Amino acid sequence: MKIGTFAKRYDVNINTIRYYIEIGLIIPIKKETQFEFDQTCIDDMNLIQELKEYRFTLQEIHKILTFKRITLLTENEDIDYYVQTLLEKKQQLLQESQRIIDSTHLIDEKVDKLRRGPVNERETGVPLSFVSRFYCPACQEALQVKDAQMQGEYLFYGKIECNCGYLAEIKDGIVITPVSNYPPQNEYYIYDRTLFHQISPELISVLEKGNLWMYKRMAKKNLTNRVIIQTNIDTYVFSPKFLTLEQDNIFYIFTGNSLEMLRKLKAKIQHINPNLPVLYMVNGDLKLPIKHHSVDCVIDNLSFNEYSLFNDSFALDKLLPYLKHDSFVVGNSSYYETHTRSLTNMGKLYPNAHPQNLNQGFLEEKLNENRFEVVENEYLGFITNTGEYVEFHIEKDELHFSAYLAAFNPIS
Repeated sequence: MKIGTFAKRYDVNINTIRYYIEIGLIIPIKKETQFEFDQTCIDDMNLIQELKEYRFTLQEIHKILTFKRITLLTENEDIDYYVQTLLEKKQQLLQESQRIIDSTHLIDEKVDKLRRGPVNERETGVPLSFVSRFYCPACQEALQVKDAQMQGEYLFYGKIECNCGYLAEIKDGIVITPVSNYPPQNEYYIYDRTLFHQISPELISVLEKGNLWMYKRMAKKNLTNRVIIQTNIDTYVFSPKFLTLEQDNIFYIFTGNSLEMLRKLKAKIQHINPNLPVLYMVNGDLKLPIKHHSVDCVIDNLSFNEYSLFNDSFALDKLLPYLKHDSFVVGNSSYYETHTRSLTNMGKLYPNAHPQNLNQGFLEEKLNENRFEVVENEYLGFITNTGEYVEFHIEKDELHFSAYLAAFNPIS
């Protein structure tokens, strides 16, 4: 019997038979270049199929076949040994079955716990301690809070307005600035489930590496009573799990275009660290209703690249008036090497983007223009698969990532 006929008889792939021959489960006669499968091969294959139904591994089957080839299973003590082997396998399967049952019970318990939701979750809003920092982005006059609804130390509803006509709203503890004339940017946000099917694990891994790098640099700083801001959080936001620096009264500001994204971020942060003072703000034009020279640190988790994807400008140009003279920027950035096809594709898909965005050296050049100097950086690596979410990326192009720390240099 030839190998094709033999494989077809047992409804298996020819490569499977070749593998069985290679590891010694089946020993056919070889005539020139052809294998011939005799009755012994048929008997062995029948036993292999039977033992596989009993969930024996190929290694275990090989041992049984070896015993059969030596003893021929002709004497009672040989049969007894084989029976004992089967009974031991049965006991093993019963133990595995119990472990599976135990695991399913654990899964049921976990599902019930998750469906009940987090325990003792504390709802947060606009911290009252921040109200004195609300200033008009147009005239820098102190903003007035009207129609306020408060609970404890938080403001949940109300309006913040200026005599010059500026008006923003507070809803569900989130500040909503006047962005009606600002064009929408991303179709999805980072916590949208749709995004998980469009973004590659490689991209998330390299960003996680950068997040950890940023966290370690921030932990070295004295951030007590300091204000930290991250804008354009819809695409990539500094992971809430890192917002646990053991320093007092660190104040965070997160701004993005999507109200839903801010709600999701707010829920995650108040679950992880409900005592953390955080201001959440729907904003797209970076005209922020806060006092000039009040921000100590900017987190750039690809925020600058993201802003320059939709604008022919650099985010730090807009943020500079809000920063103190001893402020610093910590972040992740990405870039392609010169003449990469993805850069050309970006220009076609995003005609309003800054023409140098995602070019190597773009970030450092723009930081220098705003009198910031990179004092520490680390290359994080490159990926070729970003997923569909980065729609301008062309497969096999290398998208590089680096983490950096930049300090304000007033004499540059």
